[in-house]
Amino acid sequence: MKKIVFVLAILISGTVMAQEEPTEIKEESKVKTIKYKDGKETKEKKLKVVTRETANVELDKRDAHKVNQKRIDATKKVEKVIMIDDDSDEAFDVLTKTTYFVKGDDNYKFIPNNNGFDIAFDNDNNRFVKVGKAWSSQAKGNYIVRGKMHNGIGYFDTAGNFVIEYYDEKSQSIKTKVYKKRNPDL
Repeated sequence: MKKIVFVLAILISGTVMAQEEPTEIKEESKVKTIKYKDGKETKEKKLKVVTRETANVELDKRDAHKVNQKRIDATKKVEKVIMIDDDSDEAFDVLTKTTYFVKGDDNYKFIPNNNGFDIAFDNDNNRFVKVGKAWSSQAKGNYIVRGKMHNGIGYFDTAGNFVIEYYDEKSQSIKTKVYKKRNPDL
């Protein structure tokens, strides 16, 4: 009886694991050693930068029954952790951690502040420029968004995407801008 329960447990867990979305992960670590003199002796510090990109693998639905399917550009989550080792232990101490998102040629990130968060876009190789601000409103889960591109109301939907609804002067209609969350652990 124990063997049957054990086999069933393995089959069920294998089936559950097979239902996960395929994810592509790329991680790169760079370590730089800096030597300096403090007057008497030469000391060294090590600076480590770990960059990790994660993205879901999505295939074109039009190629569903083909052997070689085209891939759709997915939003990538990029986490960059900067660490330093300047003491006697072997471990690195974390200085900063930044997270931003990449969709095609657009890179964006949300930077928390005391009243909500800032919205920043990459204009030149990871040089983020603040283009908007989101303030927490009294309506729980809603944000007042003001920025260079549009002003409106924002909220996080059930999938974790940040949605901004705004009035477009040119078309004289309500438009929606979605900052997609692609990885379930974002």
